[in-house]
Amino acid sequence: MELPKTLPFSKRRLRPRVIISYIFDYVILVACVAGFAIVDSVEPYHQHFSLQNISIQYPYAVHERIPMQYALCISGAFPLVLIVVYTLFIDGIFSHNKPQDAASGKRKLRGPHRWKDRLWEMNCGILGLLLAQAVTFVMTQALKTACGKPRPDLIDRCQPREGSVDLFPGLSNSTICTGDPALIKDGFRSWPSGHSSSSFAGLVYIALWLGGKLHIMDNRGEAWKAVLVMIPLLAATLVAVSRIMDARHHPFDVITGSMLGAACGFVAYRQYFPPLTEAWRKGRAYPIRTWGTDPAGPDSVRLMGNKIDSSTALRNPEAERMNPDLPVSEHDQPHHAPSDYLTESNPYASNMYNRRPHDHDVDGGAWSSSEDDVTNGYEMRHNYARAQNPGASHSLPQYENPSYVSQTQPLTGAEMHSEAMAGPGRPLTDVPGRAM
Repeated sequence: MELPKTLPFSKRRLRPRVIISYIFDYVILVACVAGFAIVDSVEPYHQHFSLQNISIQYPYAVHERIPMQYALCISGAFPLVLIVVYTLFIDGIFSHNKPQDAASGKRKLRGPHRWKDRLWEMNCGILGLLLAQAVTFVMTQALKTACGKPRPDLIDRCQPREGSVDLFPGLSNSTICTGDPALIKDGFRSWPSGHSSSSFAGLVYIALWLGGKLHIMDNRGEAWKAVLVMIPLLAATLVAVSRIMDARHHPFDVITGSMLGAACGFVAYRQYFPPLTEAWRKGRAYPIRTWGTDPAGPDSVRLMGNKIDSSTALRNPEAERMNPDLPVSEHDQPHHAPSDYLTESNPYASNMYNRRPHDHDVDGGAWSSSEDDVTNGYEMRHNYARAQNPGASHSLPQYENPSYVSQTQPLTGAEMHSEAMAGPGRPLTDVPGRAM
């Protein structure tokens, strides 16, 4: 079978190793499904138990409050539908950068994102969701089988022989059971809770995904966003609590299963999406993978010669300039050589070392994580311009359209000089020789 040379809706060629890297993601998902089937067929370890232990004498609930198929609909189908509907139809409707129709001059309702942008976001969103669930199921079932902890309703499942008593000294084992073998087998899979882990994996993932799309950590404190993000977490908690109500799991099983699922959901989200604290990225998926380039350092990094000051991002020069009692840092001194690279110490600035801006996209300047130029070593960067605030002597941050910058092509001497001469009140687009 021949590998495709381009992505859908794209004319740019992709290297085979890029295609292979994403194929491996799906191979891992298939391997997880196969691993779950294998582990589920294995007879779990049977721990010894006491017939006098009242914590395993609960009645067996024939009808569960939330069966596994319902739990999968809540933690799997609902997030999947939300990702598809949002990325294909809702994403960009409320954008302030909608492209205008050339004939009528009106803004397009769909927003700035093209179909290939939406398909890329949907691909990454679904891939992360499937990864969270697949890894969670495999880990949960492996732990269940290895531990073999009795469920709270084990005695009712076991149906001990008449006259059975605990050994003295010692405990009873599964050889005294006369009940349904399938029920007995499942009765030794109490820890951790599968309902809890799967529900928290899927719903924590979709809560993070939704929080990124709503850029919930954008320091504006809009409570309705927090409410929307908390709804999946509430649903996951209710699913987990139902397992205690049905006497299927002990509280410890539910708590640890929930923690396992939440960890898997978080890790899966971060494989494809930026952290919520970087709200200016607006939850857009990472660009297409590249090789042969150094990892991008943290934003707001100051590079002077061979010395990188990693504490620059922890400072706030604006607050220091407004407060005369604070000592002036050496980083605020005005003398810098043209060869020094300096980005303002704010969370919206980008590392400008070894980067060169690229032309805006022809569809209105809206950036996308599926942009073709990313395959040639370009990554997204949000420019950070400052505008003078009337009536005040200091500057206030203003957003500016993002652009792509290359991490693989070094800057020329003239561009290095232009980068250094661009001041806080002057955006990079105003510097001669810098076409954005």
